[in-house]
Amino acid sequence: MTSRTRRAARAIHASSVRTLLFVLAVVTSLPLFAQDAAEEEATESDLPGVYRLSTPNDRAQALIDEAIDTGVESMGPLRRSVGRRRLRAKNEIRRELEIAFTGERVAIRYDRDRYEVRRNVRETVTLPDGERVQLRATVEGPRLVLDWKTDDGERRDSFMRRADGTLVFGVTVTSEQLPTPVRYRLVYRAR
Repeated sequence: MTSRTRRAARAIHASSVRTLLFVLAVVTSLPLFAQDAAEEEATESDLPGVYRLSTPNDRAQALIDEAIDTGVESMGPLRRSVGRRRLRAKNEIRRELEIAFTGERVAIRYDRDRYEVRRNVRETVTLPDGERVQLRATVEGPRLVLDWKTDDGERRDSFMRRADGTLVFGVTVTSEQLPTPVRYRLVYRAR
């Protein structure tokens, strides 16, 4: 084989290797593109519905308790005990959620507790224990966000619909009294 033939063979080989690497890069990235497309498939119109807790009850309670413990961990013993008790009372496991949109109104039902407000407007609602709080609902694509505001702090509930029909319910509680925010997420399935 002449040196010219060897150079031509190396060039063809290098070109084949580059082509193969390019094809491998494209093929291995296809699942990432498919995942992005699947997440984008869920829209605001997919949010309304009734959802049942998919996370087992004992696991859901453990997630909530762990988040509360993290939030009150650096408090003194008495404040930690009071804080834990108050947070557990306000963060019960919700076994069923319902989301509905009617014009500019957003309705949410947590088990038997139902709230309805206009989009993007903070309104006063009354909790089952009689406490009056400010609530604002915003909808962005497949995500509904409820911002609850009291004198003691704030809570953000986010509801994210996935393309597979599941709903991720995320909670973040903040307060001047809490050294660390309380955060947890539970998964629900469409009924």
